[in-house]
This record gives sequence, structure tokens and C-alpha cells, in this order.
Amino acid sequence: MEYTIDHQTAYYYPDNVSESYTVLHLQPRSDHNQFCTRYVVDVAPHAQLHAYVDRFGNEVQHFAILPSHDRLSILAHSTVVTLLESDPPEPVEATRSLLDADLQLPRLYDFMNESTFVRFTPEIETFWRELDIPPDRIGIWCRNVSRHIHETFAYDTEATTVRSTVREALSRRAGVCQDFAHVMIAVLRSAGVPARYVSGYIFRGESQVLGAEASHAWCEAYLPPHGWIGFDPTNDLLVNDHFVKVAIGRDYRDVSPVRGVYRGSKHAEMSVNVAVDVLASAQQQQQ
Repeated sequence: MEYTIDHQTAYYYPDNVSESYTVLHLQPRSDHNQFCTRYVVDVAPHAQLHAYVDRFGNEVQHFAILPSHDRLSILAHSTVVTLLESDPPEPVEATRSLLDADLQLPRLYDFMNESTFVRFTPEIETFWRELDIPPDRIGIWCRNVSRHIHETFAYDTEATTVRSTVREALSRRAGVCQDFAHVMIAVLRSAGVPARYVSGYIFRGESQVLGAEASHAWCEAYLPPHGWIGFDPTNDLLVNDHFVKVAIGRDYRDVSPVRGVYRGSKHAEMSVNVAVDVLASAQQQQQ
């Protein structure tokens, strides 16, 4: 599928701020499952963008605005072609024995241990009692973990914040896609399965999916012989051609879409609007 994505973030300050510094994780990745054909960022007030590739291979932009200003607008426009199947097969061939023998494991340390938002707390041990012990067929087990989170957690935008931890999400049994992904990552890592956080977008289409109104988040597990497989516990889906991957990291802290600091007013208002649409030509070909 081919998508156009408009992601607008706006900040409004009650009083002028004298300077602001912003970092963006908004550029969709290009890999064997998708490729980004266009990416343009417009910033107002105007700013010179600088770019680098971070330790996880994400394309990152950053900028500074030094003239006094009372608002900041960031509009990222992308065009992406996704190559995954619409109904991907279950990772039934993934086994514990294949994972234990995989030579890549030493390089996946970051995705097998705790991170800022993913901690192996007592609540994880309690949650474990609701799950089957991981069998040799860990691909099927990961799918069951995703389904269990989907069935036992409530999607509630008021239950957590962007700084909420796995412990808070588990205690409330509620949250948003960020929390669902963090919980699944914590469970998988505590079982010795490498897992990483993915930020991106999901196309709603005619289906009723959660998380399409803004940036979405899901979990990827490293499952030989398949490699990295995406699981979306928010919607109980295997990641397919309706997902657009933007950035990967240990957790949300590594890949927050827009973050920054400013000097001035203590309080600010933020609004985020995301629109994901299928290009007309791609829609016609699908039909």
C-alpha cells in the first residue's frame, strides 16, 4: 500500500518564549518492509533543520528557534510504500531452541534488559501467573501474550500519561498504545525474548482500530528464523501493510515523535493532528 501522512504538532505559549530547541522522530524508516519516498518538514517560525542517524538507525532532525515567539508549528508530510502482507502468517516456526542458538543475541542486549519505562517489577511477576509458561514455540506464545493484553486491558486515554511506566499500566489495567506496547515488551524481555518499541502510524481504513488518531506504537519481537516480527497488542494484530514504521528503540523515551525544551512561560498548550490516507493510485490498484 502507498500512504500519505500529515503529522502536525503545535505549541501555544501564553507568553513569549525567548528560545526553543526541538528534536524530531517523524521520518518513516526505509527497510525491507517499507520505503519512504518523500519526507518534508515545515517549521513556523522558520528554522534551519539539522539531521543525524541515531544509534538505532532512525533518521532524526533537530532545530533551534532563538527569536522570541508565542507559538511553534511543526508539519511533517511523508509518502510511504508498505510491502508487508495484508494478512501475515503466524510465526509458528519460531522456537526457543532457535533463539538460544542465534548468533545475533549478544548484539541485542538493549532489547533484552530493562530500560527507562520498561522495568521488571513485582507486577510483572503477578501478570506472569495469568500466562502460560513460554513453550519451545515462542512465536505462538508471543501471539498469545499480545492477545491477553488486548483482552484484559482497557483502552483509556485518561488512565496514563506519556511518562507512565509498566508498573502504572499494570496496576490500572488501562492505558493507550504506548502502555500496551511497554507491557508486552516487559513480559517478553523478562522471558528472555528480545523485544523493542516501535513508533509509527496505523491506517484505519474501514476497520475499527485504536490508535489511528495520532502516532501509534507496537512491539517487535526477535523470533528466529523470521527475524523481527511486529505485534500490536492494542488491536490484537500482527503488523501488516496498514502499519507505517517511523522509529525503533528500547521504549518511548528513545523515539518520542517531538520533544524539546524552551526558555520562558511555564505552561504551554499542545495539539497533535495526524492524517493517514491511501494514495488514489494505490487504492485503485488494490481494487
